Amino acid sequence: SPTRKPRRLLVPLICPPTTPSIAPPAMPESCTRAGMRTLVLLLCAASSSSFSTFPTPSLPMTSLARHARARTGLCSAAGQADGGQSELPTTAWGAGASSPAMLAAGLLPLVLPQGASAAGLAERMRQGKAEGLSKRILPSLIVQPVGQIEFPGWMEGTWECASQFVGYELPVKKLDKKTIMADKSIAGFQKLSVVFLPDVGSNQRYPARWTKAPNGKVYEDFRFNLQAIIDNGLGYRAVESVTYDPAKDPARASVSFAKGKTRNAERIELFCNQAESETSADGTFVCAQLFRQVTYGLSQDFGVARQEIGEFGNFWTFQELGEGSVRANLLTAAYLQPQDPLFFEAPTSPVVVYANEYRLKLLPPRA
Repeated sequence: SPTRKPRRLLVPLICPPTTPSIAPPAMPESCTRAGMRTLVLLLCAASSSSFSTFPTPSLPMTSLARHARARTGLCSAAGQADGGQSELPTTAWGAGASSPAMLAAGLLPLVLPQGASAAGLAERMRQGKAEGLSKRILPSLIVQPVGQIEFPGWMEGTWECASQFVGYELPVKKLDKKTIMADKSIAGFQKLSVVFLPDVGSNQRYPARWTKAPNGKVYEDFRFNLQAIIDNGLGYRAVESVTYDPAKDPARASVSFAKGKTRNAERIELFCNQAESETSADGTFVCAQLFRQVTYGLSQDFGVARQEIGEFGNFWTFQELGEGSVRANLLTAAYLQPQDPLFFEAPTSPVVVYANEYRLKLLPPRA
C-alpha cells in the first residue's frame, strides 16, 4: 500500500460535518493524572452502574476488523471464518493509506458548503481534521436531552440508498495500529457494535424514508430506517421490532432481534447525547449526532446477559444534485470508554474514523 500519509483525515468528496472541539473543564493544578482517572471512573460508575463487563464468547467481527487484524497478525484462522464477508470492498483503504484521488491531487479535493457562518457546523467541518470530531467527556457519561433533527424539505419521501465504504483512519498517532485493532471493544470492530453500520467495511443498499410531520417539518422515519439498515446490512431479516417514540423521548431507541438470528445482539439500547444541524447558503445540509450504544447478548456465564457499551458520532453531509437525486457522506467516529485501559491515551479523540459515501434516488410514491 502507498507509504505517503495524508495530512487530512480520509474523507469522501463532500467534507462531512464535525462537532465542536470543546476542551474539558479546567482542572486544578493539584489534580493529578491518577486523580483524574479516579474521578472519571467514579462518574462512570455512578451514571452507568448496570454497565458491567462479562466474559464473552467469540463473536463475528466486521469485514473491516477481520481484514485489518489479519494484516497485523491478530486474527486467527478461526476468527477469519466467523461469518460475513471475508474481504473488504476494493474501494477500501487502510489507516495511513490514501485513496487514488488523494494521491493524484496531493490532498483530497473537498466540495464544501458556501456561505457558512464562522462558528457554525458547516464552517467547522472545513478543517477536515480528527480534532474536529472530538467530544466532550461529560456528555459521554451523562445522557442529556436532545431533540429530533429537522431535515430540509427536499429530503421528504422514500429513497433508495446505496452506500460505498471509502476507508478508515486511525487519527491517534501515539496508538499504533496493532494496539487499536487488538481492542475488540471499539465500536465498529464487531458486527452490530455500530447499529447504523451493521458490518463496517461492506457496502449496502436499502430503502430510507423522511416524512413531513403535522407541524410541517421534515424528520427522519427513524424506526423504518433503522430496521432497513440492520436487515439489509446483515443480509437477512433479523429485527423483530424497533421501539422509538419521538414525542416521549427523541433521544432513545430500542431494537429487539428475533431469537437466534444473530450471536452479536439480542437487544440494543441507543441513546443520542448530542445533536446539531445546519443548512449552508448553497443548500448543503450537515448534521452531527453523538450516540451511546448498549448491546445485550449472550455471555459465557449461564443466566447472565452480556453487555457491551460503545460510543460513536455520526457526521453527515447531504447535497441535492437535482430533483430526486442526493449524494451524502458519513463519517463515523469511534471513541474509547472510560473502562478501556487505553482511555487516557485518547479520552476525547476518536481512535477510528470510518468513511462511507451514499447515493440517494427518490422512489415514486405508492398508489
